[in-house]
Amino acid sequence: MKLTKYEQEMLEGKHGEMKRKALEVLMGLAEHQGVEEFVEVTLCHSDNAVYMGEAQAAFVEMLGNSGAKMAVPTTTNACSIDMEKWHEQGFEPKIMNAIKRMESAHTCLGAIPTWTCAPYQSCYMPSFGQQIVSAESNVICYYNSIIGARTNRYAGPLELLGGIAGRVPYSGLHIKENRYAEGLVKLGDDIKMEWFEDDSMFALVAYAYGSIVGDKVWALEGMPKKYRNENLRDFCATAASSGGIALVHLIGITPEAQTMEMAFGGKEPKEVKTITLEDLVKAEKQLTNNEVTHEIDIVTLGCPHFSYDDCRLVLELFNGRRVHENMEFWITVGRDTADRLHDTGLHEELGRAGIKLYKEGCALEFRAKKRGVETMMSNSGKFGTYSFGLTGIQPVFGSLKECIETGIAGYLVKEAKPWRQ
Repeated sequence: MKLTKYEQEMLEGKHGEMKRKALEVLMGLAEHQGVEEFVEVTLCHSDNAVYMGEAQAAFVEMLGNSGAKMAVPTTTNACSIDMEKWHEQGFEPKIMNAIKRMESAHTCLGAIPTWTCAPYQSCYMPSFGQQIVSAESNVICYYNSIIGARTNRYAGPLELLGGIAGRVPYSGLHIKENRYAEGLVKLGDDIKMEWFEDDSMFALVAYAYGSIVGDKVWALEGMPKKYRNENLRDFCATAASSGGIALVHLIGITPEAQTMEMAFGGKEPKEVKTITLEDLVKAEKQLTNNEVTHEIDIVTLGCPHFSYDDCRLVLELFNGRRVHENMEFWITVGRDTADRLHDTGLHEELGRAGIKLYKEGCALEFRAKKRGVETMMSNSGKFGTYSFGLTGIQPVFGSLKECIETGIAGYLVKEAKPWRQ
């Protein structure tokens, strides 16, 4: 390894024992990858906030008790629960205790307690070209693709070690030449631009794109130029879950793909594929339980976490109506968004509409099955992809409008769509 003077001092323990250990682990990773140098990072997003078992809690606690500090600004991912409403969500005290230990450990490390899987909706945003480290799939895809920051898709513990050392092996998507697209996906002629006025199109196209591309760096041509940032968030989250997408170039939209030449570095695509109407049909069949035709127990929005503007849009679509008495309607947000909703009075408006607002946690971690819930509906492609594996519930996918109308009616409401044949 080619080490700088500071890195050599870290390896000798001159900047603390935990920095030494962190760099040793990262050197092992670099040697495994055949990499000879590190790159400095300027931001870390910790995915070690989600409780996955005692080993994970003990690891973060060990770091927090070691006296180590994060070398760069570090945001925290969504944890498993709403720290104020964990009783209501059916969690056991031992889980809450583990979460509090992990919260305390992150605080000791100097992390910023954002508790959100969409930190780009808070005030902590990297800039184009900045080197960062993260292990949260939708964060990785959004920062790489929409911002043009650079991170590989790291495993959970590694991003904390990278943040403590302030560097990671200079490999993969940290290197400009590795970020060019190799293949191209086009939208077929049987997909109409006006269909994108329905927000669920972004998730369906993303699901099909991830299924085709896997974990490669490709580009997508033909997406509409009119969108909300939340549409791009939902695209990244779904593509990163149906495939292993860490970087997608949307031609004419994302910063490294303003032209086809920029996306491919002046080269020709090695392979070209097309997303057709049939792919959208398959995508929705993968994301929804078609056996559910009437009963829905819970409508859940906010996977990834809803933004402030999302919440405003929900209230506009409710238009003074209320959630049906036999239905639960959840919205999950990060801590910053929850604070803003309180400050502006929207929290009370959501409550008057019968909507339950949860913060910090993840709907995929809530104990819905243990509470006897059988059917959940969401507009999230990420929720649809992971729901059965994590909650045991086969979800029902729908647009934002359909989710709201279902919540108000008290039974499943779906509209005729070109891809519902």
